[in-house]
Amino acid sequence: MKLRHWKWTGVVVLMGAIVCVMTYAVIQENNQKVSMTENDEEEQVTLDQVPAAVKATIQSEAQGGTIEEIERENENGKTVYEANVILNGQEVEIKVDPDGTLLGKEVEEADEEDEDEEGDDDDEDDDDDDDEEVTLDEAPAAVKATILANAQGGTIEEIERETEDGQVVYEAEVEINGKEYEIEVAADGTLLEIEEDDD
Repeated sequence: MKLRHWKWTGVVVLMGAIVCVMTYAVIQENNQKVSMTENDEEEQVTLDQVPAAVKATIQSEAQGGTIEEIERENENGKTVYEANVILNGQEVEIKVDPDGTLLGKEVEEADEEDEDEEGDDDDEDDDDDDDEEVTLDEAPAAVKATILANAQGGTIEEIERETEDGQVVYEAEVEINGKEYEIEVAADGTLLEIEEDDD
């Protein structure tokens, strides 16, 4: 009887030890994940530190401009590389997926932050009335050239002429390799933004 009692006591102690070790391992793993997430939220890297496909896309999109900085970011659990480039006197933000896919390209405007702080949302409602669908041939030659160059042979599904902050812009919806993109171009042909459409 005493032997059986000792066996059960030994089994209970052994099970308790196993549970403690497993709990400790899970806590350590979670702490490591939290630490990695905090550290990898935004990390500055050099062009030589990014994957070859990312490097090629950044260099191609920079078009000989000055690459100011590159950051590796964690957006919704996904790694994204963001490069700030000075191109023709303008700061351009280029977002690239680790496989080299261009996720977005946007011209940073100096007044952009001021407008966000002022909260002039009323103008946006008025601007929607000025939206007009146009064909590629109806767009100015410079706009057409910019859209075609950035569509990379994809299907141009729709082009709208819009007025934003008193400026005429053209927004093209393009399908490239099965993904939807929005290409925004100023009336003079300046590329304002390329962004992957998540809808």
